[in-house]
Amino acid sequence: MKGKLIFVIIIILVIIGLAYLNWSRMINLVLPPGSRPAKVNFQVEKATSDQFETMAVQLKAGYGKEFPHVERFRKAGILTYEGPRTCLTCHKDITFEDVDTKTKKTVDLMDNLIASAHFRFYTIRHPNVYGFNGQLADNFAMGKINRPCPKPGSFAMTAWASLVVLKNGDTLSEGCGQCHIGGQPAPPLGEMMPGYKTLDEEKETIDCLMCHSAAYDMNHKQVALTDDGQMYWDQDRTLKAAVTVGRPTSQACLRCHQHNLGGDIYIDPADSSYFQSMLNAGTNRPRVHHPGSKRGTPFSPSWDVHAAAGLDCIDCHITEGHRIAKGTHTTTMMANDLPDTEVACEKCHSAAPHKSNPDLADYLNGHTDKIACVTCHIPSLNPDNATMRDFATPEYEENLGIYVYTDISKETAPGKGIIYAWWNGDATFLGNPIGDNPNGKNLYRFYRPTHIWPEYKDFDYAAWYEKVMRPIAKKGRPSKLYAMKLFNGRQHIDLQNMGPFGGMYLPYNLPVYYTSGNPDSAAAREMEHPMMAMMYGTLFKYYMMDKFMSFMDVPTWDGAAYNDVRHLRKVEPRWIPQDASLEISHAIRKDGALSCNSCHSSSGVLDFKALGYDDDETKSLQEPRF
Repeated sequence: MKGKLIFVIIIILVIIGLAYLNWSRMINLVLPPGSRPAKVNFQVEKATSDQFETMAVQLKAGYGKEFPHVERFRKAGILTYEGPRTCLTCHKDITFEDVDTKTKKTVDLMDNLIASAHFRFYTIRHPNVYGFNGQLADNFAMGKINRPCPKPGSFAMTAWASLVVLKNGDTLSEGCGQCHIGGQPAPPLGEMMPGYKTLDEEKETIDCLMCHSAAYDMNHKQVALTDDGQMYWDQDRTLKAAVTVGRPTSQACLRCHQHNLGGDIYIDPADSSYFQSMLNAGTNRPRVHHPGSKRGTPFSPSWDVHAAAGLDCIDCHITEGHRIAKGTHTTTMMANDLPDTEVACEKCHSAAPHKSNPDLADYLNGHTDKIACVTCHIPSLNPDNATMRDFATPEYEENLGIYVYTDISKETAPGKGIIYAWWNGDATFLGNPIGDNPNGKNLYRFYRPTHIWPEYKDFDYAAWYEKVMRPIAKKGRPSKLYAMKLFNGRQHIDLQNMGPFGGMYLPYNLPVYYTSGNPDSAAAREMEHPMMAMMYGTLFKYYMMDKFMSFMDVPTWDGAAYNDVRHLRKVEPRWIPQDASLEISHAIRKDGALSCNSCHSSSGVLDFKALGYDDDETKSLQEPRF
């Protein structure tokens, strides 16, 4: 009897051990086949010694400088680049300064990288995001990986890598994966599950060079096919790209991030190096360039004084290895590696930055405790800025040869495309800046919906605000007046999973949308994706969706709605009730900044009444100053 018991215990321990060792693979087996990690074989360039030396001479002539890794590769006899395994030969560890203690830390480089938002596409901590139920949306996996994107109208988990075949036979590349440092056929969905350990095949596809190489060719970044036909994003793994690595520059960051700053269309004639993704869209399957910029704030020498001065992104966005600070003030950027680390103008410019005009310096510096720098120093947005985007009424884009959403409004001016809000750095679940007028008169409300849905025409938004949001706004950090970018999008909504503040978006199948111009067909097709069926299933309901919907002030996630939704029953295109106010912090200009009387005037850019001032205060504030 004792022997049998020992045998049973051994068997149980073996099963537990096997489960532990294969936990990540077991998690991936739960996912649909097309959403699991796969073995991806990137093309490897093999050079001879003579070819290497010719390349070295050309690089020095072309860039006017030596790249240290040329000599390192030469001494080590490295004549081919095989992805991260080549980098890790020397760079197994990474040393950085802890942002809090200012002490040096040395950690495993790969562990540091795969824990970053740039790899995971989400973070757990969101100490400045509040649900419409008044609860802090913290300790919850949230980011690009599981939030819909209003720029192309898609979910990352379904629209990762797609080929769009046009009527003329041309093929375009599209999908969220183009701006991910991994090279898998699907986003890293397993990372959201407890106990998950990144698989070797996932690590092997990481694209180190897209961020670190000066000579990375974005023409390589187009959709390719694995041996078994899965689509993934190709990479530049040439030796030229590998030996030109170094500290990430702004130009490298903007290979992805210009997409949401200046957009996909504008190129600064003063320096096109900030627009590599726009100039090099791909060779035979070019990426789709989306008209209509999300923020309208290009980071380039003509638009931003910091770009003109040669600053790199990580001069302000400090890092702990591959974990990068976004700052403590965000509205829509939910994934933040270092959410307690400030990224602020005052770190360089102090709280009294105005010095050039002695007559005005004291007066202007007296505003900095109430007015953020961006309020005056972002005086306009790029002309391609989109403020109202309608996915339900696509139009044919002749240059692209596809149907795209209709940007029915492209406002760029202060008071129109740029609005002004009191903000303490916190935000609602749908990107509304939380704040209050410091005069304490309780006249300011940041949430005043202009697209109220018929089901909630009797909902008392004012009473909800006083009960839920005003206490949050008052208990937070001091508010300042910020310039924000106005945006709203009209997209198909699941009317069985909605509340007074919005509902669940339906993503569009982008190849169908682009080629047919039929948003209903595109939404119905994407709902057939296995990940959408899984999202409406029991596992997602209890692991994620109930909590997600609670922050929308919706009691529970109704997974039973799936069959209706996939047939577009109880589905309707709608604007979000309250326009979003996106944080803007680039396109900073000294020349052309707003003047005193841009605001202090009866026809100025500020609506003092809407900002919470009473009649007497408004009259006084509208008096011209100089």
